[in-house]
Amino acid sequence: MSRLSLKQIEYFRAVMETGTVSGAAALLHVSQPNVSRMLKYTESRLGLGLFQREHGRLLATPEAHALFREVQSLHLHLESVQEAVDRIASGQLDRFPVGASPSLGRFVVPSLLSRLRRDFPSLPIKLDILSVSQVMDYLAYGQGECACTIFPVADPRIESQTFATGALVCAVPRDHRLSGAAAISPQDITGETLIAFDANTPHGRVVAQFFGQAPMPRIACTVRFAESACALAEQGNGIALVDEFTVSGGAFPNLVAVPVRFRRPFRIYFHRASERPLSAAGVRLRELLSRWQ
Repeated sequence: MSRLSLKQIEYFRAVMETGTVSGAAALLHVSQPNVSRMLKYTESRLGLGLFQREHGRLLATPEAHALFREVQSLHLHLESVQEAVDRIASGQLDRFPVGASPSLGRFVVPSLLSRLRRDFPSLPIKLDILSVSQVMDYLAYGQGECACTIFPVADPRIESQTFATGALVCAVPRDHRLSGAAAISPQDITGETLIAFDANTPHGRVVAQFFGQAPMPRIACTVRFAESACALAEQGNGIALVDEFTVSGGAFPNLVAVPVRFRRPFRIYFHRASERPLSAAGVRLRELLSRWQ
């Protein structure tokens, strides 16, 4: 069975990230012929064509993209090992790394961590803001001890618990005609300009469910994260349908969070690696989260 050395993996990853032999050579601080020889050797060892060469450009094959996904996970793991080595070498044996999805990372999790520091005043805390795709490897490879998100994680390596529910709200400027509304239905905002989400995001799916068969408003722009939507709404670019956690704590003082006529579709999830026990700080954070209203 063909095996890749760490050096082969390093060269392959550099080419995939830069897209050219010259870019990979600069990134690795080696010569271009060195990179070319390593690519040819790797392809020969694997019996796979990883790149097609057309007019001086390298085009990655589907096999290369599949291999790159695996290499990225390995790279993340190696970075985690190096971070641990650096901490141990510098005497930092105790640290509490916790992740949060963007909606919770603006106010909810920082608020919980402030309470946590009262119980652990000398504990160094590292807060990482994570996208959906980052949470699983972040926990499975030990970069973080736990993570709080508003989206579920389906991975056998991860154990999850659900806590507080959250509503969908309509974020509008304070001088908007709907700012004093008791509750908003899809029909109330048909004529508005909407800041929308990519369809495959947690917020995008919830917003699509909210409108159902009702016509969608005109879309001003599309974003990935609720904070971006609120920032754009605050600048008068339209209104935004977001989770209530994003706008909690006065994070956007120029916006009003108007209730909508819809179920409470969001939950706060607490995740940790299945085979890695929580520290005392992790247990305490989970307890604080269970009391969040």
